Amino acid sequence: MNASAGNASANDAIGFIPNDVSVNPTGVAPEPSIGVTPATVSDARSGVMSNSAYATAAIPNGSATSRRANRWNRHIHLTFMGVLRAELLKLKSLTSTWILMGLSVLLIVGMAALGTWSTMFMASVDLNTGQQLDSPRPVSAADVWSVLASSGTTAALVFGIFGVMAITSEYTTSAVQASLVANPRRGMFYIGKSLAVALFSVAASLVGIAAAGLVVWLMSRGHEITALGDDQMRIIPVTLVGFPVVIMLVALLAVGLGGLTRSTVGGVCAVIVLFMVLSSVLSLTSVLMNQFEWLGTLSYLAPDAAMNRFLSGGVESSSAPIALEKPSYWIPSWWQSGLLLFAWSTVLWGTGLVTVKRIDVK
Repeated sequence: MNASAGNASANDAIGFIPNDVSVNPTGVAPEPSIGVTPATVSDARSGVMSNSAYATAAIPNGSATSRRANRWNRHIHLTFMGVLRAELLKLKSLTSTWILMGLSVLLIVGMAALGTWSTMFMASVDLNTGQQLDSPRPVSAADVWSVLASSGTTAALVFGIFGVMAITSEYTTSAVQASLVANPRRGMFYIGKSLAVALFSVAASLVGIAAAGLVVWLMSRGHEITALGDDQMRIIPVTLVGFPVVIMLVALLAVGLGGLTRSTVGGVCAVIVLFMVLSSVLSLTSVLMNQFEWLGTLSYLAPDAAMNRFLSGGVESSSAPIALEKPSYWIPSWWQSGLLLFAWSTVLWGTGLVTVKRIDVK
């Protein structure tokens, strides 16, 4: 027996542990790391597989213990903030994101400019003769704020398309498979995507409302603006705070439609129906058919009608046409309309979440 064999026998007899082998007081073989084959772990000095590596190699890679170890390692490194940063990076890298955000800002500014021009023009002409007045009539501040608040109703459709495409592009390009490999938690993936969409939408709406406010101020210079009444002051927070919140709710509603349909065409068509067709059809039906007058209430329950009524803040514009008689059906107030829009967004977003979590990726 040579010296090395004798030393090995002596070490085994007295329980000597070489320096390269870690002590494991529990007596349980350590779990293998992800992407590392236990058989490749060797003693650094002798070139012989160490005792701990040999014990680890006895555990098959496909065993339940190994799978639990892999899941545990993934859970350690997978955080919601990391998922959110990844989703923000995805949206930032897409050309369509910047096109849609830029288009939405332009629509907000353009509609505000058009509404302001119309308001100032009406104040500078005689409504009976159409002749130019020597001095324009005073303009109500409520009208100016109403123009600013309603400037985003057209842009809401663009934000809806953005919300749909943010989720459906994952499915149409099969990128969702790679996304779910990196993040197998579908709920976290969906929530991270939704929050990224919400952040982009709020940021774009704030830029749009700020630019629109500047345009309205410049175009209204030289006109006498009357002060807001006590019952009209709420239009200010509704415009400055409620406007971005409404845009965010519309975008999240669209994300839910995208998750539900998983089709860009289907999701965009659903957004168009909800925000351009549904309320008009219901309202027209209630006017033409007296026996279906109750459909007038349903028309105010549609998402676009709820959005428009909430952004009005319950403040009537002085240039709005006066109704000959009050409708006999129930019409929700401005704050009730805000709750209706929130309910629409919550239900459709939640439906999209359930669909993404339960339906297999094709």
